[in-house]
Amino acid sequence: MDIKILVVDDNKLNIRLLQDILEDEQYTVYTADSGFPVLEMAKNLKPDVILLDIMMPGMDGFEVCQLLKSDEEVMDIPVIMVTAKTDGNDLKVAFEMGAADYIKKPFDDVEVIARIHSVLRTKQSQDKLKDEASRDGLTGIYNHALLIQLFEKEIKKQEISGENLSFVMLDIDHFKKINDSYGHTIGDLVLKELAMILSTSIGGSDYVGRYGGEEFSIVITKLNEDETYKWCELVRNKIQNHKFYVGDALIQVTVSMGFYCKSAKDTISGYDMIKKSDEALYKAKQNGRNRVEKGIIG
Repeated sequence: MDIKILVVDDNKLNIRLLQDILEDEQYTVYTADSGFPVLEMAKNLKPDVILLDIMMPGMDGFEVCQLLKSDEEVMDIPVIMVTAKTDGNDLKVAFEMGAADYIKKPFDDVEVIARIHSVLRTKQSQDKLKDEASRDGLTGIYNHALLIQLFEKEIKKQEISGENLSFVMLDIDHFKKINDSYGHTIGDLVLKELAMILSTSIGGSDYVGRYGGEEFSIVITKLNEDETYKWCELVRNKIQNHKFYVGDALIQVTVSMGFYCKSAKDTISGYDMIKKSDEALYKAKQNGRNRVEKGIIG
């Protein structure tokens, strides 16, 4: 795995020394000689660790660390402060600002690598726990809470990008009959297989999650209303034609879908988009199920 390290220090010799130590460990190293470009570099590069000198002119390491830790996009990147001072108060401030560790100058090769390894191990464990907490326990896709968080982020991004954004609600038709006829264990297997179909049908910038029970939600980026409708129809047909082999049983599954597509000019809130999608889903069920309906204003 390619580990990326961003080294920030106003002293070119220090940068060179750290670069040599890190590249000997096969890390990919990026550098900055002041604090000003660090936030933008962190967003673009997504480094695994940032080594940040405390004492820098213009913008010191404390200010840079505070900037990084207050930005949702990069706040989880571990920051290791680099300092020639071992003053307890400085280190206290660094840790209060969210630094993960510190490295003393002059550099000791073994210490530098050991502290980076330690921070990476901790980050890996935290990421695993966070991922497990964000997943639906049965299907493995995003749970309701995280899907809504991601959706809200996409709404904010849309305000800048001006691209279309859709929220899709999907419900398995007559799912209670599947549970009643085959048992809840079989019903769970159907939910897991359906989640897999949805996961393999979305684009790289889209999200799918379990909304609750037999309901799923999908956040679709970039597609306009007609394109979203076609995507929903494609998925609906795929599910209808899929052979759900569960033990000795072959179960036919159909779904109803409702969605709302928000253009850049549309001022509707995320809450109301979900409400309109839910209303469209209800309309699909009222109109005979196994169909797609568009949400409308009014």
